[in-house]
Amino acid sequence: MTPAGPQPGRRRVRVDVDPAAPQGTILAAEVDGVALALIRHAHGWTATDLDCPHARCSLARDGEVVDGSVLICNCHGSEFDLRTGAVLLDPADRPLRLRPVMPSADGTHLTIDL
Repeated sequence: MTPAGPQPGRRRVRVDVDPAAPQGTILAAEVDGVALALIRHAHGWTATDLDCPHARCSLARDGEVVDGSVLICNCHGSEFDLRTGAVLLDPADRPLRLRPVMPSADGTHLTIDL
């Protein structure tokens, strides 16, 4: 859950999503000039940079959600925990950059701190 206001130096944006989007949905979105991957998983939504931190492959194109909250980048096989961003399997050596996300009560949009 995000705090009452964005952290200093960040801005808060709203992105519409389909409340019926199934787990495993990965959407590409450009918001205020920032390319994001919006990922629906077993614990809700995660917003991260669109490109994998390993080789800059598009997570919207090459990503796959498995085991509820693990993101695989099928470009080179790196795996990440969608709750923490941590690298679970090489070759990536940097975690995902997660953006704070708060879904609306009706599930129709996400509030994201950029």
